[in-house]
Amino acid sequence: MERILVSMNGHRGGWEAWSRAISLAKRIEARVYALLVLPGAVPTGGEAIGKDLSNIRQRFELLIEMAKSEGIAVEYFVSEGNYEEEVIRFVEHNRITLLVAEASDGENRCTERGARGIRKILHRITCKVELVSPRKPEAIHL
Repeated sequence: MERILVSMNGHRGGWEAWSRAISLAKRIEARVYALLVLPGAVPTGGEAIGKDLSNIRQRFELLIEMAKSEGIAVEYFVSEGNYEEEVIRFVEHNRITLLVAEASDGENRCTERGARGIRKILHRITCKVELVSPRKPEAIHL
């Protein structure tokens, strides 16, 4: 059985990666592992950051419950620390066969920092990887 890991960075989520992994899991009856990696420490005065993290986590938990209600096997994990290191550790310890992650900053372009992080992960894991780019928000024409 395929073991799909959806990794989400606590800074921005990873909603397209989640959607892709769930769609794939439905078709091939795979088990989905959802990993939300939160930053190690919220900076002083970072109430807004803390609220964003809370919103991401709540949305993620809601999506997991929806997937479970559709009969998809999902296991949910929250980790704290360096995103790349946590993903690599999770892949190794849980025998993941496919990693699905987002590779851009939300505007369909990969930042240099994000690209370095993805390369770091790719060079240290042996499973297949699928990188998903988020869709651009559609403009509303009146």
